[in-house]
Amino acid sequence: MPSVTEISDAFVDAFAALDPVRASRSMGIGRDAEHLTDYSPDGAAAAGDLFRKTLADLEGATPADESERLGKAFLAEVCGGEAALIDAGERGRLVSHIIGPQASVRMSFDLMPRTTPEDWRRVQARLRAVPAAMEGYQRSLTESIEAGRPPSARLIRAVADQCTTWAGSGDGGWFGAYVAQYGDGPERPRLDDAARAAAAAYGALSRWFAEDAVDRATVEDGVGEERYQVWARDVLGADLDVGEAYEWGTGELARLEAEKAEECERILRGAGFDAVRDHLDTAAEHGVEGVDAYRSALQELVDEAIDALAATEFDVPGPLRVCPVAIPPEGSASAPYYTPPTEDLAQPGQVWFPTMGRTHFTMWNEVTTAYHEAVPGHHLQLGTTRLVPLTRAHRLGFNSAHGEGWALYAERLMDELGWFRTPATRLGFLCAQAMRAARVVIDIGLHTARPIPGGLEGAGEPWTFERAVVAIGRAGALPEADATSEILRYLSWPAQATSYKLGERSWLAGRAAAMAASGAGFDRRAWHGRALALGALGLDQLEEELGSCS
Repeated sequence: MPSVTEISDAFVDAFAALDPVRASRSMGIGRDAEHLTDYSPDGAAAAGDLFRKTLADLEGATPADESERLGKAFLAEVCGGEAALIDAGERGRLVSHIIGPQASVRMSFDLMPRTTPEDWRRVQARLRAVPAAMEGYQRSLTESIEAGRPPSARLIRAVADQCTTWAGSGDGGWFGAYVAQYGDGPERPRLDDAARAAAAAYGALSRWFAEDAVDRATVEDGVGEERYQVWARDVLGADLDVGEAYEWGTGELARLEAEKAEECERILRGAGFDAVRDHLDTAAEHGVEGVDAYRSALQELVDEAIDALAATEFDVPGPLRVCPVAIPPEGSASAPYYTPPTEDLAQPGQVWFPTMGRTHFTMWNEVTTAYHEAVPGHHLQLGTTRLVPLTRAHRLGFNSAHGEGWALYAERLMDELGWFRTPATRLGFLCAQAMRAARVVIDIGLHTARPIPGGLEGAGEPWTFERAVVAIGRAGALPEADATSEILRYLSWPAQATSYKLGERSWLAGRAAAMAASGAGFDRRAWHGRALALGALGLDQLEEELGSCS
């Protein structure tokens, strides 16, 4: 009988072979792989077999130590959630501008090494695999449609537009610009040819979406409560009480809107939120001009936090004291994101801030996001996990509620520490918190057909896409394009939007329990270290483990 450690090792190897695209982004392994994930029905079946086999193997394995106890619980949660999504047909019908195969494949190239001739040979091989990957994805969607599981027409149109952006107009599109980084060496003609083939595959997929799939799609935006619960189990690691979460999110949003109003008074007395936001968005002292200046300003925020917190609040190992800020290409979703370091930490974790075509950037509302994505947020959390003695799948793994909950808790911690030094940057923090509370309400409301709660525009009426765009834009002070991208994200990734606030709630509850148990002797720095060393856990287990970290 294999041990938990052996099962974990075997799972990582098998998963990376089956799904190198997700493994490269979420686990930081296989970034130099030459093949791509098989997105066809056969690929989904093989992944389902792996998840079910791993579950069966874990069932008979007895943990030998604390690492294996935690690792078994984590891996069982991951495999159970993923197998349920596949069995319910959710992976086969996935259309998303943020986690769909077309977005994931393009992002996988961002992470590939591109220094040596051998690196570029691998890039060329992977580019040549793009057409087959997109064809397999199209077969899965066709099978899903014919089985009576059509995706949303709204999401199809959004992804068709994204594919068109990346496909270009016969010049290789994004892929052509990507291989231009190689320069004029001997492999350039073959790289150009592979890039044009990849771009053509995206163009073909876009046309199929726009000319065929959209006519067979559903006009319904939400997935319904039954499908929603399958997604919630996967992203939260818990069975969600939808009614309780909806009511709690409504109350949390109201609390934060009241705090926002108080902060607005400190900025422009009597002006109100809309006027304050307009002032902050147009005042020169609150913004920067140009993409390079934007990236540099964000890098300064990240570097400052790393240096200061390493001296006071956290143990930040040397490999984690570097976190580059990068700008992804146009066509990406609007939300900033983090890619973790490689397993050996040779390639650092990195934060990505989309520009959405802008050249002027407001900074008052970006400070809190830098802390969320870098330190003390995802970069510290996922980097620390790489360095602690956990089973391999657990050390490289991620649970959305645990990870996003920590990153939102990290923003709140920075507020507790006084890092939002002006009323404007603190308003940015409150807007980010309010947006995450609004996510709970809007995501649940759109997918499970709950009426708009009191206190919001249209109270008592059904949620619509348009109302959701307005509500999230107001809560988070988002431009319309960003707000629209947000709602498309929620529709394509049910329940994930709730993981931030519900995860933060569990982190706060766990800290409160540890403080109560320790009394005056509570050591926040030590508790953070022990809590992060637990690795990713679903919400069913997280609070209990955090409370015992006193």
